[in-house]
Amino acid sequence: MIHELAVILAGRSNGRMHVVFAHHEPIDAGRARWGAIVRTLAAVAERAAVTWYTPDTQGRVQEYAVGQLGLTLPAGLSIRTLPSVHKRAGLTLNRVFFRAFRKALHGSQADVLWLRGDKLAAYFARKGTDIPLVYEAHLIGELWAEDRGDTPQRSRRLHELEQRIYDKAAGVAAITAGLLDEIRARFGYHGPAGVVPSGVDTSTFAPVWEGGDGRTVLWVGTLQFWKGLSTLLEALAAAPGLRLKVVGGGKAEEQQRLKADIARLGIGDRVDLVGRVPQKDIPLHVKSAACAVHSSPPEHAISARFTSPLKVFEYMAMGLPIVAADVPSIREVLRDGENARLCQGGNAASLAGALTELAGDAALAQRLSQRAVLDAQAYTYQERAARLLELFGRVAGAKG
Repeated sequence: MIHELAVILAGRSNGRMHVVFAHHEPIDAGRARWGAIVRTLAAVAERAAVTWYTPDTQGRVQEYAVGQLGLTLPAGLSIRTLPSVHKRAGLTLNRVFFRAFRKALHGSQADVLWLRGDKLAAYFARKGTDIPLVYEAHLIGELWAEDRGDTPQRSRRLHELEQRIYDKAAGVAAITAGLLDEIRARFGYHGPAGVVPSGVDTSTFAPVWEGGDGRTVLWVGTLQFWKGLSTLLEALAAAPGLRLKVVGGGKAEEQQRLKADIARLGIGDRVDLVGRVPQKDIPLHVKSAACAVHSSPPEHAISARFTSPLKVFEYMAMGLPIVAADVPSIREVLRDGENARLCQGGNAASLAGALTELAGDAALAQRLSQRAVLDAQAYTYQERAARLLELFGRVAGAKG
């Protein structure tokens, strides 16, 4: 893939593709996706010229990259600040940023316009642009609305918004093969596309696992309902020999629900709530865990078919033995008995059994750990950037 990318770039007049990226929301250190966005931008900018339009100042971006990610941004990444009006509770008046961005793009010589925000992508699909639009898809909006219990009207509006994007997109990057299949079937998109899974920074998330303490199960991430934490708590209640360490946090109501569930199950003396920590500090908290867990519930489309979970790749790179739900999205990366132990999704008894087995079998844990570290090399941000640039090259070549 790297060789193919070199051929694509060498064929351009100046040897450097110019990619424009924009996202209308300001950086939120509490959301894991921002680590993925900034790391991906940095990796792409190592091989191409990237201009990033954002509500944040360059100083704010640098502060986040260094302070939270331990990342030095490359010279190939140019940051352009655009006006954006923010209402209370973090909401934005999107049209202010959208119009400023459209004006900034006027006369641009960029080869590709790369977007991952559905509202911004739909805006450009409606208004039109001379730059080929590549949309990075992370879910199906209408199914996500159903998962959240939104109204049918909301689901229908999201379908219409996404249909507008796929009718005009020159390329689509989907984070799982299942998501790309759904996009093609649901929206009739048949243009250039690629599967571009999430990535891992192997300089930050290097092998640190020390063999485990035989009893501590690790959870890293947010507390959203579709992450499967409730199943994990029930599994812990069924496995009295295990402890749980939670590194991460969520909204106030999610924190309250977590604490209430812990109290209801009577497992408070076996749960350690660390809270949020900078991403660069996560390895410090995982060294002695017996195993890590990703318990995706099968009833939600986003977790069963469409997620490419950052924490799974981070677990792999750090060498943590993993127990994960046996759902299609996870099977694209993990294989039972080879680089992880898979169990029945949504089944607390199955999860408890797998956790107990892995925590108590040092030889199995070591074997899974070693394989996971090797497999993680296929999911670095450099590999992610190569996949994106290969797609950008096809799209820009089609335009030429």
